[in-house]
Amino acid sequence: MKRRLALATALALAGAPRGHAAAPQFWRLEGTSALLEGELASLSLDSEARLRLGRTVTAVFDLEAPNGWALASAGDDAFVVGTGNDGLVHRIEGSEGRVVLDAAELEVHAVAAGQDGRTYAATSPEGAVWVIEKDGSSRVFFDPPDKYIWALAIDRAGRLLVATGDEGRVYRVGGDGTSETLLETYETHVLCLAPGEGDRVFAGSSPEGVVYRIDAPGHAFVILDSAFSEVKAIVAAEDGAVIAAVVGDQTSPPAGVSPAPSPRAEGPVAQVTVTETFAMSLPADTPVLTAGGASDDTSSASPRGAVLRIAQGGGIETLWSSSQDLPHSLLRSGQGVLVGTGSRGNVYQVNDDSTWSLLAHVEPLQVTGLAGAGEGRAMLVTSNPARVLALPTATARRGTFTSPVRDAGTVSSWGQIRWEGGAPKGTQVRLETRSGNTATPDSTWGEWIEAQVASGLGAIRSESARFLQVRATLEGADGASPEIEAISAAFLQRNRRPEVSAVTVHAPGEVFQKPISVSGEPEILGLAPDPLTESGADRTPPGTPSVTTFSRKMQQRGLRTFSWTAQDPNSDALVYQVQYRALGDDRWRPLRQGVTEPVLAWDTSAVPDGRYVIRVTASDAPDNPPALSLTGHRDSRSFEVDNAPPSLEASLVRGQRGRVRVQVKDAGSAIRRLEFSVDAGRWQEVHPVDGINDSREETYEFTVPPAESAGSRVVVLRVSDLLGNVATGRVDVP
Repeated sequence: MKRRLALATALALAGAPRGHAAAPQFWRLEGTSALLEGELASLSLDSEARLRLGRTVTAVFDLEAPNGWALASAGDDAFVVGTGNDGLVHRIEGSEGRVVLDAAELEVHAVAAGQDGRTYAATSPEGAVWVIEKDGSSRVFFDPPDKYIWALAIDRAGRLLVATGDEGRVYRVGGDGTSETLLETYETHVLCLAPGEGDRVFAGSSPEGVVYRIDAPGHAFVILDSAFSEVKAIVAAEDGAVIAAVVGDQTSPPAGVSPAPSPRAEGPVAQVTVTETFAMSLPADTPVLTAGGASDDTSSASPRGAVLRIAQGGGIETLWSSSQDLPHSLLRSGQGVLVGTGSRGNVYQVNDDSTWSLLAHVEPLQVTGLAGAGEGRAMLVTSNPARVLALPTATARRGTFTSPVRDAGTVSSWGQIRWEGGAPKGTQVRLETRSGNTATPDSTWGEWIEAQVASGLGAIRSESARFLQVRATLEGADGASPEIEAISAAFLQRNRRPEVSAVTVHAPGEVFQKPISVSGEPEILGLAPDPLTESGADRTPPGTPSVTTFSRKMQQRGLRTFSWTAQDPNSDALVYQVQYRALGDDRWRPLRQGVTEPVLAWDTSAVPDGRYVIRVTASDAPDNPPALSLTGHRDSRSFEVDNAPPSLEASLVRGQRGRVRVQVKDAGSAIRRLEFSVDAGRWQEVHPVDGINDSREETYEFTVPPAESAGSRVVVLRVSDLLGNVATGRVDVP
């Protein structure tokens, strides 16, 4: 721990102001996506990305189980709860609770309270429905052949509705336990139920994400065939619309259930007659709507969960969607629904007009059940662990927003912090910050320090470090709440040295044409302009991103092209200096200054032949004052400069008819090739006497066949060196 603290201290000292870059940066927390990344306690966030005081969730009863699966109101401020891995049903009255059923099965996935005072509970994996009478006695009430029972509901006539899995059925059970099958689907599971007007029932399924309207036993109408894999919950609205919570994709089975093959591939097996199918499917790439529409995040990721409104006339509208939160439960509330989610334990109010508010956040991260508690209040059951919580209607007097951690990239000093919004009379907003040099706040971080904010603006007083976190506390008065729309913080990175990571030496004579030519003539990329025709070198202004596009390749003798890759950790604009030196010479000589693109073409005819190295130095001077700018450099591999052509001497070998000997020399580079042409015929390559072209002096011999008619033969010789320099000669063979 001491070593870690010492490292944090060293990093903080390394970020002293004298080493900082000149350009400040700003961290802005704005929009639903950014604000939802933080932690909200007793705050609400609406679809317009406004933070206000919200509701405070209070604990009612600890179920002492890992999973709370289902919750139903039993009247008179009483509720029944089904739990899992212990197969218990609890009855909660006020803050007191007692076990009213201890089933042999492990899970109670569904509960319902009848109008006659009976309580029903569905157990799995060997599906059965138990009835708990008013006197506390219990017995098996309905035992279908299905393995899972996922949902229970009471219809308008007081009859029990049962949704099952493995066969995907819906039953209706009378008070005497007699049953009838309302629906046998092609789906593997029916996960949720909602009674409608009269005898109408709505059901949601998996794994194809279908919502059925059941008008009579054996007669169903598909009102939604979605691109999601599960319909987790449905409620019926007063105007005849159905609101459905959908999650997952087409390959995801229900949680805790192994996927089963779809019977659709085996032909019809259902006994129900589906009178029609309403072909309104959501495409797989349904977009996540932005704030002000129907989504809780503005990312481009496809939604993993959504709340859909299916109008009585068949129109389908996305009220809310999320790529992170998964809706598990619904409760009709006002002109919309309460939505309990998983993964992040949020409770939303989603309205019929596609506006929404995040009402509360709970620490158990799965809100699996919701039930009304009168006067706008609601009860929640959670999983991981299982608890019963109360969501009141009253607004909290105090709430906090804790931001995600901001990585400044390097040790930085902090500037001003501000919040934007409004604060009615008597309310206030306090801002605090803390900093550290570990990505996750721990004991090495500094304490929370309040910023002295006046008129929404104040100075951050936390120690210089790499990471920063912000906490905003909202305090209300007389029912009024302050409102935050954005928080921004300024920081200044410690200036870090730029890096030239690679230097490429291109082949001799290889140049590249500029993508766009101003003059209309081909222009070479990276070549210094003629001072008589151009007013300056590279005209790209400092600060322009160095993006070099290599277009058509050309050959131009005497030129050598170099390109390089450079980065600046602070994202500062870079300018380059290029120098050169000959091997064996310690002095670096200037080649080009003020280069703003990472490429240079050098006319090497101005230097003697020999072997050279170039050095590219990157400077962040455009974005820093002279005293604070830094440089980094890299040297190239050595390369040959040879602009002089080889020399050759040709002679006839005495005593050998038609035999030619050629002596070739080059002052700068090795000989590459010798070719000859007889009487303007095709070129033929000759190998040296020692068998390999590997030195600056080579001897060649070859025999010219005699002419078919009288007269000498004209032999033209062509020799080239490794850098492409060419020389020619002639010899007459009698």
